[in-house]
Amino acid sequence: MGDMHTVDFKQLEEKFFLTLYEPCNTVLTMPAFDLIQAENMMHLIDTYSPLIKAGERSTAAAFFCTWLAGVCGAMQSMLFRGEGVILDLSLRNISVQLYADAQYPLFSFKINEVRFIKIPHIDREAWCKKVLYSFYREHVRPLIEILSQVAHISVIPLWGQIINTLYTQMEEEMAEASDENSKKSIIYHYSILTRGIDASAFGLRKNPFDIKLKFIEHPNNPDQRILIKTACCLAYRLDTEFGYCYSCPRLKEKDRASLIAKCNC
Repeated sequence: MGDMHTVDFKQLEEKFFLTLYEPCNTVLTMPAFDLIQAENMMHLIDTYSPLIKAGERSTAAAFFCTWLAGVCGAMQSMLFRGEGVILDLSLRNISVQLYADAQYPLFSFKINEVRFIKIPHIDREAWCKKVLYSFYREHVRPLIEILSQVAHISVIPLWGQIINTLYTQMEEEMAEASDENSKKSIIYHYSILTRGIDASAFGLRKNPFDIKLKFIEHPNNPDQRILIKTACCLAYRLDTEFGYCYSCPRLKEKDRASLIAKCNC
């Protein structure tokens, strides 16, 4: 058992929505393990949908996956930080908390019991592969498959939300990394996820993380590039005036140009 200082809980909460606490204004709390039952997942999505003005379950399902991606991001982050331990993020050890903020509904994932798992020094890469394989196969994939079933949406765009979020997080981590070793560690652990995990973990023909990234110019800063999302987040379907994201894969170049023109007017 490690001591409490081996994991940065503040960072896990701020970046990845993993928490040790219950929020005040909870709308719904459910053990993550219960969400692999269709009626429970349906209840969650049907509670969440009206809060974001989603007309269809599929939109709420895609949005929920962007939150769920936080748990996947936390897993990557704990592996590359080199603190020697990771937390137990299994479905049986997490509760999904939907709560209402002043502006909009938020999710957080409460760690029920702080359990550290030691990362071995020997055969570390093989260990990481094994841990990531079972994490995706036993804890992420069942949620995505049940979401796909209750919301009548293919699993591909649901995985896409997780991929979008994780690659964006990786870019942020790289930008914040203070030295070359940290950068190498981030890239190395992402390469384990993208190239070292067999497609069977995801129940797909190929590993969904193993993609060629496409970048576009930043709308306000020509020196920066933005990653084009691997899947549309379906925000354009909400009953708000949001429309398409600048980095939406559905947009053609001319649409993007007109979005920039709109932003800069």
